[in-house]
Amino acid sequence: MKLNLGCGAMKVEGYVNIDERESVNPDLVCNIFDGLPFDTESADNIIAKDFLEHIPQDKVIYVVEEIWRVLKTGCLFESFTPDCEHGQGAFQDPTHRSFWCENTWLYYSMKTAREQIGTKANFEIMSMQRINTDFRGRVYHLHVSAKAVKEQSDA
Repeated sequence: MKLNLGCGAMKVEGYVNIDERESVNPDLVCNIFDGLPFDTESADNIIAKDFLEHIPQDKVIYVVEEIWRVLKTGCLFESFTPDCEHGQGAFQDPTHRSFWCENTWLYYSMKTAREQIGTKANFEIMSMQRINTDFRGRVYHLHVSAKAVKEQSDA
């Protein structure tokens, strides 16, 4: 099973396209704050393109943990967010509620940082790439591919 979180109008074939808005006709209407309606370790891949930045800062840990919970061990989470370190994209949109940069991912990929914020979500960063997504060079996105790491003590 593959999930596309916050699909909006950008549905991906072969994925369960999920959005909280019925108006975009997703495969599944779901508010992630209520949890994902899937079993633990049931997803082979999860993508979130222009999704995480719309999560309020105080809900980010819960949402990332929910994504991690649903992913199978060793499977990928792909995130595509406006990069807050370079360009205007992260801050110009008034609907953005959290901000993402390379260092943000330390809290989900380094044991000491995970312990600091008290999260179980553990990812191994496979790739992290900053991409200019605006021809005027003002908007950059951070594309992160991260593998779910689940040890006996994490489950």
